[in-house]
Amino acid sequence: MRVQIKSAFQVQRINQLINQLEEFEKLNVKELTKRPHSKSWSPVEVMGHMIIAHNVYKEKIEHHLGLAEDSEVGNDSVQASALPSRLMKMFPPKDGKVRFKMKTFKKFKPVYSLETISESNVQKVISDLKTTLFELKSWVEAYRLKKVNALRFASAIGPIVRFNVPEACEFVLCHNERHFQQILDALDEV
Repeated sequence: MRVQIKSAFQVQRINQLINQLEEFEKLNVKELTKRPHSKSWSPVEVMGHMIIAHNVYKEKIEHHLGLAEDSEVGNDSVQASALPSRLMKMFPPKDGKVRFKMKTFKKFKPVYSLETISESNVQKVISDLKTTLFELKSWVEAYRLKKVNALRFASAIGPIVRFNVPEACEFVLCHNERHFQQILDALDEV
């Protein structure tokens, strides 16, 4: 069964992530830079990864939004194609658990010196992540008014997976939800 992407639900979920990020802002540098295990990322590294992943899609989404004609009907609900649907079902956490653990590509790994990172650097990462969440929300609000379903582009993992703008926004959102759960899990172990 294919995923039905509902723009209003996407906005609601993005707002929840923004609220959660505001809670993370209240934590101290030690909590945000501590790795729960030697091979795990700290919360700030997870945030950095989300920023990198978001930025990979930024140019593609904005380019395709610019190409799309205005729609008189609106895209409040879009059915995702088969392969994007499979990814969207795998990525988000379920019942507070991250499923299907996977290694990331090197280009998506954040590089921070956790021993010397300053509070202002941590706050900058949080601020940058908040900017990406508001940007994602603006893309959702923009695609609702555009004919974007037929305009497809290669995903970050290559041309095997191709997204239209609603699918890309949903994928980025699912990716963020997955990693917000990872941050919560890391904080529980600190």
